[in-house]
Amino acid sequence: MNNKYMLLPLGIIVCLLGACVTKPPGIHFSNPSVLSGTWTSNSITLNSRGKNTTNKRLVLEFTDEGTVTGTASWALLSGPGGHDLDTASDHDSERLIGSFNPHDGVFFLVETEENGFWYCRALTEDLIHCHLVQPGPKHVSTFVVFNRKSQ
Repeated sequence: MNNKYMLLPLGIIVCLLGACVTKPPGIHFSNPSVLSGTWTSNSITLNSRGKNTTNKRLVLEFTDEGTVTGTASWALLSGPGGHDLDTASDHDSERLIGSFNPHDGVFFLVETEENGFWYCRALTEDLIHCHLVQPGPKHVSTFVVFNRKSQ
């Protein structure tokens, strides 16, 4: 093996190890309540009725201790829509509770009336990314980039 390439495997291992210990993206939120407010976005959703485009809205209240309460609502823009229990629907709203990790901006939300589960990450005080999944016969899956709505 040529001497100039002998250190290449070592360099690759060092780079891989460095990637494993890097802090995940996001910022530290010493005061989670700064994320309280109204968040809006449009997204494509797959559910038990098909593919939909919806307008989504989160109204969230974060405490300094990291608890989260609020509501999630959606309104149909295109597609076959969703469901409200066993009835076809073009809008819905659900109560949420959750918990927030200020060290990486990750928070989880659960729907209180259904089995929907949100995995979210605050990237800044005005931008959050969320995945919503709901298993079962009334399944739902979507990814949403929420922006803070101006007050």
